[in-house]
Amino acid sequence: MKKIKFYKISYSIDSKIVGKLPKYSNSQINNFIDPENNSVERTDKYQYRGLTYIPEGIDMHKFKADDNAKITDLMSSLFFASQGFFVSNQLNEILKSFILSNIKVYDATIFFKESLLKYHFLDFIRTYDIVDFNNSKFIGDHSSPLMRIGGEKISILSFEDYKEKGRLLRNEKGVAFELIPIKLALNYSSDMLQFPFSGLKYVSEELKQKIEEEKLTGVVFEDTDIEFYLNK
Repeated sequence: MKKIKFYKISYSIDSKIVGKLPKYSNSQINNFIDPENNSVERTDKYQYRGLTYIPEGIDMHKFKADDNAKITDLMSSLFFASQGFFVSNQLNEILKSFILSNIKVYDATIFFKESLLKYHFLDFIRTYDIVDFNNSKFIGDHSSPLMRIGGEKISILSFEDYKEKGRLLRNEKGVAFELIPIKLALNYSSDMLQFPFSGLKYVSEELKQKIEEEKLTGVVFEDTDIEFYLNK
């Protein structure tokens, strides 16, 4: 196996970068161009936190950015917040040179004041077949990083095994405990990742460097304590 480096990726919440956003959403994209159509059915489709995929037939061309927002290459959104990112054409063009094994890209439109912005939405498909569970390592520990004590190692054989042993761990120690990956072996390459057991999203070191070189805005990277390996 080859050791590889990944970083967590998210959107900026710095008001100097994204603008002074309303407290109720703290998002650059927080409305529709047709707000009179804010039915319960519609908002459920666009805002439900448990989404694992974009529903079929969804309209991606009526989003509205807050008037006080600053436009960035990666935009925070009240809609599909746990599912993916709205990205600019420039960032999308960069991504075309990288491997996106489990990402579906949608064309999107964002209205901002008098402007109509062509954007794209990155839908992170949470697949488990990318993880080689036999060569990965998990521990049972507190879900909060600040309260972890280095829990016991737990052998995981599959995603189904992960779910079952996670359930048993919570039954034994409480709902605040979960299986924490400390080493993840990947069966195949992808420069952007989201695993089925976490809402966090990751990018490869090479993609991070390219985004930084191009000075794209609104993007935040963080280190992760997970060790990543690629099966060769």
